[in-house]
Amino acid sequence: MAENTVLITGGSGRLGHFVVEAMLPDHRVEVLDVSAPGQDVVYREVDIRDVAAVRSAVRGHDRIIHLAGIDDGVEVPDHTYFEVNVQGTWNLLRAAEEEGVKKVVVASSAASYGFNTGDAPHYLPVDEAHAQRPRRTYDLTKQLMERTAESFARRHAASGTGIASIVCLRPTLVARPVKTPQMLAELATLPAEDGNPGIAFDGPIYGGLPALRTYVTSRDAAAAFRAALLADTAPFSVYLIAARDTLGSVDTLDFLARNRGMHPPLYDEGWFSRADASPFDTRAAERDLGWVAQDDWSAVIRSVTETNS
Repeated sequence: MAENTVLITGGSGRLGHFVVEAMLPDHRVEVLDVSAPGQDVVYREVDIRDVAAVRSAVRGHDRIIHLAGIDDGVEVPDHTYFEVNVQGTWNLLRAAEEEGVKKVVVASSAASYGFNTGDAPHYLPVDEAHAQRPRRTYDLTKQLMERTAESFARRHAASGTGIASIVCLRPTLVARPVKTPQMLAELATLPAEDGNPGIAFDGPIYGGLPALRTYVTSRDAAAAFRAALLADTAPFSVYLIAARDTLGSVDTLDFLARNRGMHPPLYDEGWFSRADASPFDTRAAERDLGWVAQDDWSAVIRSVTETNS
């Protein structure tokens, strides 16, 4: 199959739509999903839990972006999270290994650190080496997806066959356009120092902003998957994906101390030379993938206010 062809599992999903858009200008895109995508691409109706169907869909491809999975907050039994996210990832990687796929980019999540259940970071800014301590089932599945990917990469290193490069990306909360008005509505209920933009937003609130106030826009997250697919990467690598500032433009250290009682040591004080610097260090993605978030929180606010004006 042509080198500029990419198979995107979960390409019809919340983030998948944006990843497909990011790849379309110079790629032939095929989507593997249980529902049809909104774009005019080759569509393969496949459940990621169906090993034989996945293998058939993967055959002939050199590169895959793996987004298929149950997203955080979806009301499903815990075992379904495991079946789709963990077993589905094993199915995809096993099929890719057997069918000679050279590169796979896997959607993990910064939720795997476990911060949204109350744990404080060991240090700031958080990098890829920071311990993962998940409690919730969704968070655990993302950690296990990474370990599964690492195992397949280890097999390649031992045999010289199989998938040559597997990249796991850890996006933080993806601020999708359809949800950003709800985030802004929630911020409007808070004090100014906690991110209230001083603009009235009607409608439902988001209901639970991330504990560390990290985010990334859909456009920037999609660009990260594109960058990871095209970059020359190691046999196995992991990268944090987040905006350079905080959701609500809050003063990071002040917010964490006041609202979360967090006083973790700073291993890089220079990172916080700007008060609203993200608690997540994304310099590895910049160094290895050439990816830097383009959107900041002011751009998110403008996207909503200009749309509603």
